Amino acid sequence: MKFKRLLTLAALAAVVCSACAANFTLRMGGGHPTGLTYVGVYDTYFATEVTKRVKETTGHDIRFIKAWGGSVAKVDGVIEAVQKGALDIGLSPIGFEQSRAGLLNYSAYVPFTSPDPVLQQKVSNRMIREVPALQASMKPYNSHLLGAMTSEAYGLTTKFDWNGIAALKGKRIALAGTNAPLFIALGAVPVTLGIGEHYQALRNGLADGSLFYISGLEAFKLREVAKVFNKTGFGSLSTLAAFMNLDRRRKLPAEVVAIIDQVAEESALRVAEISKQRDIDGQAHAEAAGIKVNALPEAEKKRWAELLKDLPGKAAKELDGKGQPGTEVLKTYIRFMNEAGYKFPIDYPF
Repeated sequence: MKFKRLLTLAALAAVVCSACAANFTLRMGGGHPTGLTYVGVYDTYFATEVTKRVKETTGHDIRFIKAWGGSVAKVDGVIEAVQKGALDIGLSPIGFEQSRAGLLNYSAYVPFTSPDPVLQQKVSNRMIREVPALQASMKPYNSHLLGAMTSEAYGLTTKFDWNGIAALKGKRIALAGTNAPLFIALGAVPVTLGIGEHYQALRNGLADGSLFYISGLEAFKLREVAKVFNKTGFGSLSTLAAFMNLDRRRKLPAEVVAIIDQVAEESALRVAEISKQRDIDGQAHAEAAGIKVNALPEAEKKRWAELLKDLPGKAAKELDGKGQPGTEVLKTYIRFMNEAGYKFPIDYPF
């Protein structure tokens, strides 16, 4: 009798445990394809680890429906898709979301930041932890900032050899529109194009140079139409963000949310580590393919930075004027970078 009673209790516990377990489906997407590092990490590592850990820890099942490459939201519409619930988790290059995520774009406002994606990521994580205004800025869009990820270091692929800023005057540079002020100050001519259009622009003479990562020489075949890459020192930027719909987040069990947050932070570091290695491998591959790689001298960086010295203060004031603490955030970012061991070429005035 005692044995039968134990079996009955065990069966009852199994029924109760089964009743506690739940199935959750999360729609995750973005405007870029999985070939980009930050999307690829979320498509594989993030989704796999969240699913595994939730099952092992809570007994719940999570299934991800993935919508990359703009199938649900283009690069400039991810936050809106998360806000409305079309996506539960959305990945965004926030340079395309300036009106909604302008405060999160702080690293792009300070020229010549660290070229080390891992160092930049550590500062990015600290910014999210210690600057509440960043998270608060997304609440009006029903979005929670899961994490900000860092890019590879930006540099300039050109059809001509150069290693001094005077050589850029009058040259046409293909770039994202938000980067135009970097070159206008030199008398260069910005040509606003998506990276997928840079190859043709260089080939047909619409552009003399392309602002992107050194890995773009191979990934976008730029080495076929340009033979010089300059490590300008613009740096790695914390401009790739993952957002989560607040309503969906509130409906998930707390232990599931905790796992999502933990894996999101791990994923960000993973993106940084991969990006750092891509910079190293990209230079090796470029040089093996006959590409000349220059490193802009520190004196030239300082001259260029002096021409751009008012950009951080101007960006900060624009954000302040919108009711956001732009000046405070940018000053904090520069302080955190200094404390992490990086020194900007000049002291930007505010």
